[in-house]
Amino acid sequence: MKKLLFSLSIAALAATGANAQRIINNPDNKPFWGIRASLDISNPTELKYDDFKFDAFDKGVGFSVGAVYNIPIVANLYFEPGVSLFYNTWKWTYIEDFIGELPSNFKTKHNSLRQTGIRIPLNLGYHFDFTKDFKVSVFTGPQLEAGFSCDSYVTVEAKAGNFSKEIHVAPSCYKDYDDEGPALNRFQAYWNIGVGFTYQKFYLGVTGQLGMTDFVHNEKGEDVKSHMNRCSIALGYNF
Repeated sequence: MKKLLFSLSIAALAATGANAQRIINNPDNKPFWGIRASLDISNPTELKYDDFKFDAFDKGVGFSVGAVYNIPIVANLYFEPGVSLFYNTWKWTYIEDFIGELPSNFKTKHNSLRQTGIRIPLNLGYHFDFTKDFKVSVFTGPQLEAGFSCDSYVTVEAKAGNFSKEIHVAPSCYKDYDDEGPALNRFQAYWNIGVGFTYQKFYLGVTGQLGMTDFVHNEKGEDVKSHMNRCSIALGYNF
């Protein structure tokens, strides 16, 4: 009887040790594909123009869809590149900074910046496998972004006596106007910091994306700076 209890105790300790080892070094790690869909909340920083600072932009929302490929490196350390297509919106606080001062009988009723493009995150992370079905990962790394289009949608109301008419325009922020150059830069770089939760094949993640480059274009002799920061909440599935 004593031998049986001793054997059971040794087996239990071995199982406990193996389970603890899996938390930081799971021998079952293998590469996998995953799909991701996220809600993005954009938060542009203050616009700095020479010695002036002001809130030129309001917060905005958008979404993205894409895929990742998780590559184990050593223990539970992994490299996870990805690619996603995104749609992002936010607003000018002072639209006149872009379109110029309007005549007194013209009034801006609505404006929004609408951007599409591609993002390429290159994250390095570590996951902790608390059970066979549940793991928590922390990750960080750069993210590259290229804009396909970014149009400034503006609705202006024109009045003349009893006559009133709405005018809709959507100039591109990536296009040169009157040799002044584009309003915004097409290419951006971010730094990701995030945490992810995986249950079986299902994924939930929260990522902060810190803008490392100015998304407002600088002409020669100008010193204009504003970074686009973002928070993303992602849902996904791993294959």
